Amino acid sequence: MMRYLMIFGIYSLLFFNMQKVSAQIKKIKRDTVYYLLDTASVSVKDRMFKIEREESAMMYLLQCKCYPYATNIPFYFDIYKNKKEIISRKEFKKIKTVSIVELIVIALKCLPPANRTDYKFIFIEPDGKNMRLTDMVLGAPYNPREVNSTEKIKIN
Repeated sequence: MMRYLMIFGIYSLLFFNMQKVSAQIKKIKRDTVYYLLDTASVSVKDRMFKIEREESAMMYLLQCKCYPYATNIPFYFDIYKNKKEIISRKEFKKIKTVSIVELIVIALKCLPPANRTDYKFIFIEPDGKNMRLTDMVLGAPYNPREVNSTEKIKIN
């Protein structure tokens, strides 16, 4: 009987500690980074973003070669699960956006795995008379020189 009381006491302590930890995690707020991506106002030769679609992911590649292995900085969102918000241009003027240089610096700060969730990235694009806000995910760096296939390479 005493053993059951001791086990119950331990579980009770763990339960209350878990509630305290989860309450503290909820209080942690990530910094939001807003970037105005207006490709229509930038000439084609001066554009730094390459936009591609890979299956359900829409990729926005910041072409600066400043990620590890000299790769572009990838931002992406799932086209089926993305949260887009439309705001007026008047509301947009109240938002503090970052420059491209600041965006690069913040992305590089997120390189260590422990820092990957420190920032929430939102790209703002013109949408007629309004502005469209798109939640973006900063892609982790990868080594393009590694072979990621499990099939043997056949050499003739």
